[in-house]
Amino acid sequence: MAKTRGIVMKTSKKNTILYTEYGDYLNIKTPLAAPLLGQVMEVDLPIRKAISPSFLKIASIAAMLLLVLGVSVFNIVSGVNTAVAAVVMDINNSKELLVNSDAKVLKVIDLNQGTQISPSELELQGKDIYTSVALMVDQANTQGGFKQGKKPVMASIIPLNNRQADIVDQAKLRDSIRRLMIEKNISSDLMVSTTDETTQKTAQNLGMSVNNYLVYKGLMAKGFVVNPKGSGNNNTLHMLTEANTTLNSLFPKECVTINPQSETPQETPNAMETPMTGQNMPSNGTQKASLNPSPTPSSGQSQSSSPSTSHNPSSPNMTNTSPPTGYPMPSSSPKNITPSFPIPKQDNMPASSGSESHNMMP
Repeated sequence: MAKTRGIVMKTSKKNTILYTEYGDYLNIKTPLAAPLLGQVMEVDLPIRKAISPSFLKIASIAAMLLLVLGVSVFNIVSGVNTAVAAVVMDINNSKELLVNSDAKVLKVIDLNQGTQISPSELELQGKDIYTSVALMVDQANTQGGFKQGKKPVMASIIPLNNRQADIVDQAKLRDSIRRLMIEKNISSDLMVSTTDETTQKTAQNLGMSVNNYLVYKGLMAKGFVVNPKGSGNNNTLHMLTEANTTLNSLFPKECVTINPQSETPQETPNAMETPMTGQNMPSNGTQKASLNPSPTPSSGQSQSSSPSTSHNPSSPNMTNTSPPTGYPMPSSSPKNITPSFPIPKQDNMPASSGSESHNMMP
């Protein structure tokens, strides 16, 4: 056991403090014979218990698990409450929807009025972005926003802080708005695009919404000279009218023209079409013609059979009350003809007619 020497610096009934030869202080239990201050004592150094390797391994694993769990919880909490993308909608005015990592709306900002939003827009918080944009289009339609001309519906997806660009699916967002417009019978141009924060800041510096700026930038790229007059769809229509062009011609990949009257028959197949194939079913007349082909009359019967085939071929058992044209009638025919009997066949009638006329000759 290792020993050391030290000078008594302080003593009491329980503990004594020594100043050792190594220049540190050592706290020991006061021996039975109480030492005096300044006395030099030789004491045994206390033995430190070594930590077992198994305990160190378990402690390190527990620390790693705790660290991973803490980071995961932090990412979940921060991802739910942190905006990772924004969707800027332009219908009647410009609104920005902040979206979290679950594609849920965190906040709606009216870009024309700052942070003031209507109570209906407050209800969008917590809903997924695809449902929210459809509800915004429906609300604009209810308020008569599409009755004052063919206003385009524009949406831009903006990833924030270099986050993942696929948080909001562009095709799914377009389809969600398109279905609502078809359901509500709204005819207009729909443009859904993806841009970045740099473009948004440039638009803000010019006093324009990002959608309006994209139209302005597209017109300038095509060589059109236009004069923007602020933000909003009215400015978009003004620039398109001034350039004598359309939104669809500027952005053929991002823009689609919604016309519910022309798209409804495509979604609801015709009753005469085969489901899922779109092929036309044969008409009744074609079926009858293929199932009941008309026999080719012989040369001796062409004159007599042509009048009878002009009647309804679908009712062969019906009696024709008027005699066939060009048919040789007997001099005396029976008067009690039952209408329900069918007309005799043409092959037998000439023989019968000849027999009767022979019997009546003098």
